[in-house]
Amino acid sequence: MFQKALKIIGIVALVGALLFGAVELWVYKNREKLFRRAQELINENLNGNLEIGDFKFRPFYGGLGLNFTLYDVKLTDSLYNVHHKPFLQAEKIHVALDLKRIFSGDIQVKNLVLEDGGLKMFVQRDGYSNASIFKSDDQKKDKSEKKDPDKIIEKLGNVRFLNFALAYSDSVKEKYYGALFHDATNIIERTDSSTNATLTGAVLFNGLTFKVDKGTFLKNQETSLALVLGYDDDEKQLKIYPSTLESATHDRIGINGVFDFSDTIKIFHLNFDAKGIAVKNALPLLNDRLQKQIDSIGVQTNVDTQVKIAGILGRPGLKPQVDVHFETDTFRYNLPVGVLRKMRASGTFTNRADTTKLADVFNSRLIAPKITGFFETIPFAFKLVVNNFRNPRADIDGRIEADSTNMGALLDPARYRFKHGSARIDFHFSGNLRKFYNAKNDNFDGKVTGKVMLKNIAMDYLPQKVRISKVNGDLTFNEKVMVLPNLRFHDGQNMLYVRGTLLDLIPYLFGSPKPLRANVDINIPEWQLNWLETLLAARGTTRSKPKNSLKLSDLLDNAIDKLEIVAKLDAKKVMYRHFTGRDVKGQFTISNNAVSIEYFQLKAFGKGQVRISGEMDNAGKMPRMAVRGKIANADVHSVFYSFDDFGQKTLTHENLKGILNTDFSFESTLNNSVKLVPSSMKGLLRIDLTNAYIINFEPFMKMKKLIFKKRNFERVKFAPIRNDFRLSGQEVEIAPMEVESNVLTLYIDGIYSFGNKTDINIQIPLSNLKKRDSTYVLDPNNPEKKDGSKIFLRAIDENGEVNIKLAFRRKKKDKSKDEESEVKKLEGVER
Repeated sequence: MFQKALKIIGIVALVGALLFGAVELWVYKNREKLFRRAQELINENLNGNLEIGDFKFRPFYGGLGLNFTLYDVKLTDSLYNVHHKPFLQAEKIHVALDLKRIFSGDIQVKNLVLEDGGLKMFVQRDGYSNASIFKSDDQKKDKSEKKDPDKIIEKLGNVRFLNFALAYSDSVKEKYYGALFHDATNIIERTDSSTNATLTGAVLFNGLTFKVDKGTFLKNQETSLALVLGYDDDEKQLKIYPSTLESATHDRIGINGVFDFSDTIKIFHLNFDAKGIAVKNALPLLNDRLQKQIDSIGVQTNVDTQVKIAGILGRPGLKPQVDVHFETDTFRYNLPVGVLRKMRASGTFTNRADTTKLADVFNSRLIAPKITGFFETIPFAFKLVVNNFRNPRADIDGRIEADSTNMGALLDPARYRFKHGSARIDFHFSGNLRKFYNAKNDNFDGKVTGKVMLKNIAMDYLPQKVRISKVNGDLTFNEKVMVLPNLRFHDGQNMLYVRGTLLDLIPYLFGSPKPLRANVDINIPEWQLNWLETLLAARGTTRSKPKNSLKLSDLLDNAIDKLEIVAKLDAKKVMYRHFTGRDVKGQFTISNNAVSIEYFQLKAFGKGQVRISGEMDNAGKMPRMAVRGKIANADVHSVFYSFDDFGQKTLTHENLKGILNTDFSFESTLNNSVKLVPSSMKGLLRIDLTNAYIINFEPFMKMKKLIFKKRNFERVKFAPIRNDFRLSGQEVEIAPMEVESNVLTLYIDGIYSFGNKTDINIQIPLSNLKKRDSTYVLDPNNPEKKDGSKIFLRAIDENGEVNIKLAFRRKKKDKSKDEESEVKKLEGVER
């Protein structure tokens, strides 16, 4: 039984082979006639010239049918001699005609292969198109046999392109399309009511230009296409079934859509989607304008996106509506003040934000309702809206929340140490998202507003050993100024209440050369003055900065160093070492580690009034101060005590009483403990000392051993003293002055030294021989005393002690004996 079946199959195959051979033999013998018949069919529908260099019959190439190859094919329109652009040109065209239909007279192209050439269609500016190569119905001779152009297309079967270019250019509408098909095949399937086509293969897109001023899509882009199309005759719709375009970077873009030709208003819908496509890979697929607009945002990440396009064909002035949904992978964004890390965003874009208006670039809007990430280590979230993509303008509303753990990681731990507390920033930005600061013009293309809320922050600034705590307050800001309405903090010893403004902080953070300036009012209920040591102390050593040091730390360091503060001060009480003042008012400027005091007034030294101006700076190797001032009605005992006896131990606050009025100027270098360096001191002191006493002054006690041993040198009362004292280094130059006291009258001049160079001339009028007791009335400026005979003494430093000795004048020899005798008289007085 099995053997009989094999015999039957063999006989059938043999008969089939004989029939096929007979058909091929018949076709081969009639090839010339058939080819010319096909050529005549083509020419009947052409308004031009078809040139074929050669053709060969290929009986078994391309399957069963009439197969042949055309060589050096050129198809030109009637005006080819004018524009010299062939409609079609190919080195080879392989054609396979359907053998079944040949015998019925219906020639059907089963397979068509176009190789090494191109097809170019164009419309010139004068309206002429080389598509006129196809005759219209009116041009055909036999109207009874006119054929629908669609019928010609229907005669085409599967088409393959090998190194074949397709191009279309319309100079009137300025539309230009072009592609090179490396190897692509279009498979046609027909039913009674529809035609379906599947185009697959490698295609180099030269570009798709829909509007010249917007640029070109898919410019010089290698792709792999899998495009499935279908045309429904009943519904008059061209459908793009789910298809893909794969780029050279292996990103797959899904495509589907519908073009509806059933009505005079031809509506179309196109949809695209991509999963995880990198922005840098997607940009080359877009036109120049979109590339610039997206690149201007400055985001590089992978994106899942869906694009929906809806419009009307044949309406050049009516732009299609574009709606996009996107969701990004994590990405980073660099700012001048630091890096936004691990950012994620999702949102939508439409070019018809206002639905009462037509789709347009000016009606475009991007909304990302929640963008999250970290500013360095601090989490944030904000909403982004971008309007008008011709000149993109962004609106951002966001919040940053931080605590001591992530604030400490944000800044350099070698310089800043956060201990506890939290901060929150709410902000709004409106302006150019990418280039909102113009460094050339030093201005902002946008507006910034916001609020900073500080709660119980404690931190150390290590380079200058600044420790602050209990930082609380709300600050508001815009792109020009930060307002401090109620900032308060503790500096280790004082509670400070600050209000004022900080100018140009945000411009500074983004590179502005403007100096940072602060204008503040500072209220300190009880001020333990510890700022001088902090301001003028030597900088602490810090570790070298790592290569990836945080930008914000550097910016803050520079800001602190360069900040110019103009402050008005109000304190009920101020204390510094032994100094205490009341009702303090002042204004000073801090800039470049220097203090400039415009005025500083207070009540001090008993009932005294003090007003000072001056400067202190740390620009050189050692800090330096220069002050000018006026002291009125001051207790001289308190003055000396408050200023640590001006660095000397001879005449101290324990020796002095009296009321001092003085104008003075003083300058000196300071050490880093803010103590005077005596050798650097310079100054001028004009004193008016009244009701003055010197108590237990060692030089006076030594004088008592020489003369007037029964007088009260322990408590010496003086008449008003008015004189100038000039300070240079540790030496005070005493201008000649009278010292009228209850124990004696002196005339003094010379050098008083805080070191070891004291050399003072003392003149004692002989009128001092008169008895002085508790009933003595001070009698200053008595000419009789000044012009009368005197004894001369000299107070001189010897081995660290000031000793008083007789000073014999030897200008006239005849007076020396008289002086010796007068001295002996004084030595015997009141023994």
